[in-house]
Amino acid sequence: MKLEKIEKKLATLIPTWVGEKHIPSIIRQLNKTFYKSIIYFESQRYDGDYYEEHSVIISGQYCPRILSTIPENILITLSFPRENKKAKISVMGAKNLALKIARAIHHEYRHKHQQKGRGYKFTKQYNPKPKQNRFKAMYYGNPDEIDAHAYETQAEIRYGKLNINKLRKAHKIGWRESEALFMYRLHFRKHDPKIWKRFLKKVYKSNEEVQAIPKRARNSQ
Repeated sequence: MKLEKIEKKLATLIPTWVGEKHIPSIIRQLNKTFYKSIIYFESQRYDGDYYEEHSVIISGQYCPRILSTIPENILITLSFPRENKKAKISVMGAKNLALKIARAIHHEYRHKHQQKGRGYKFTKQYNPKPKQNRFKAMYYGNPDEIDAHAYETQAEIRYGKLNINKLRKAHKIGWRESEALFMYRLHFRKHDPKIWKRFLKKVYKSNEEVQAIPKRARNSQ
């Protein structure tokens, strides 16, 4: 599914999320909106602190068809704070939620194309360097994840969160502009610069169409 189509579907939902909403109704609404695709939504609760306007945590998983019992699907999980019976979402929070969902779907579609393209074979795992967070480094250092996280930045650029011109100073981009850029800088810029540079190269390549826009045209948008 093209990013433009995902954005169009989510744009119709953003106004309906503002306020105090029952979580099951949000999930039903999303499943109804994407029912013709292979995307399914579910919800969970989490304990812990969260930032204002960023209370919903989004995660995704691509699952290929398993025999005839489980169809091919992309599962997107929305995790809400356990302390609130209803989801309290502001206008900005609704926009952030739409962006996170778009990123997650775009990310998992990339995994779908990766696996189908090579016949569902596993890629070589990343070997963490000393002083790295082993779990985070193995996850983000995986070649498929480098590619998928770079690919999802298209959504951040299209939503106006990330300015492609600022990639020249990627070490100054915060997580509110690009979570992927922030996480790769955090885990690889000092510990394994090769992965950091490889990721940035993928980001540029994934956004070639944006870069092709004349500078004057970009500035006028």
